[in-house]
Amino acid sequence: MRLSRVLLARMSAVTPVARPTAERAEELRTSLAEIRARVQQAASQSARGRQPTLVAVSKYKPASDILECYEDGQRDFGENYVQELVDKAEQVCLV
Repeated sequence: MRLSRVLLARMSAVTPVARPTAERAEELRTSLAEIRARVQQAASQSARGRQPTLVAVSKYKPASDILECYEDGQRDFGENYVQELVDKAEQVCLV
C-alpha cells in the first residue's frame, strides 16, 4: 500500500515523533542518495525513456525514519499491511 503524498505532507507538518539521531539521519540520507543514483543510472540505460518512481519500503521502519526521508525529498513510501500504515499515522498524529 502506498502512503499518499497528502498524508506524508501532513506528517512533516505535525511532528511529535522523536527525531532520529544525527548519525541515523546521515545514514538515511546517504542510503537514499546511493539508491537514487543507482535508479538514475539504470533508468538512463533503459530504452523506455521514462523516469521511474522510487517507492521507499517503510516496512519495519519507525515513523521518524519516514519523516527524515520525506524531508530529504522522498515522496513515495510503501507498507505491506494497512495496520502498519495506521500505526505509523497515529504516531505522527494523523488519525
